[in-house]
Amino acid sequence: MAIDEINGKIRIYNYELSPTGFPSQSNANGVFVRGRDIDEDYVIERVSLEDVEIENTKSDLFKVGKLRFHTDEEDEIYKKLGIEDRSNIKTDIELVEVLKDSSMENVKRISNLKSSTLLLRMKALLFSMERSGNIPPHNISSVVIERCNELKFGGKRNKNSEINKILEADKKKNEENNMKSNLDALNKKFEKLEKENAEKDKTIEESKSAIQDLLSMVSKLKDSDKQQPKITSTTRKTAGKPKKTE
Repeated sequence: MAIDEINGKIRIYNYELSPTGFPSQSNANGVFVRGRDIDEDYVIERVSLEDVEIENTKSDLFKVGKLRFHTDEEDEIYKKLGIEDRSNIKTDIELVEVLKDSSMENVKRISNLKSSTLLLRMKALLFSMERSGNIPPHNISSVVIERCNELKFGGKRNKNSEINKILEADKKKNEENNMKSNLDALNKKFEKLEKENAEKDKTIEESKSAIQDLLSMVSKLKDSDKQQPKITSTTRKTAGKPKKTE
């Protein structure tokens, strides 16, 4: 869909409560977009596309979604601005959900952010959440505040930083879990081998027992054969004659 331009101006949306401004090539007073009121969904202003393109080279207002575009036009505008990574383009409502996520994946993502604008928005939202009783996870608060300070002083991370402590604790936990998993796997393998060996021993014992039973039967048959009277020629001659009576 073509961008809706009026006199070279496009629609800019502010979904947040705080106002935003930046310089303009055509207006000495610059561009100013007020924050929305509590009962408003957003504030809309018409801004020169040229001003947007120039501001985008100087700041990350549009790269992190501080100001947005109409949903039908944003794909084309982001393409014009050269914004390919849109993972950080979020409203305050979306950022609050991010700040509720205490997962290590989220911690690592925040700890690698390079946008001071985005992190300052997050920091302000953390204080708003705390004031309203919606307490964010401690590890997220620590990472946001520390990452803000890191970027403020050049982005270099201190070896003993809170972020590194959190990451090291997670690494140690993963190593312990892996060790436990490996130990459990070895125990199961050992139990399986023991069971197989026990079954083999049982089969051998059963075979030995069967052999003993067979030998015993053979022995009994031999003994029985020895106890049977031998048939001689004399026995055969007298076998059919009646005994004499006196």
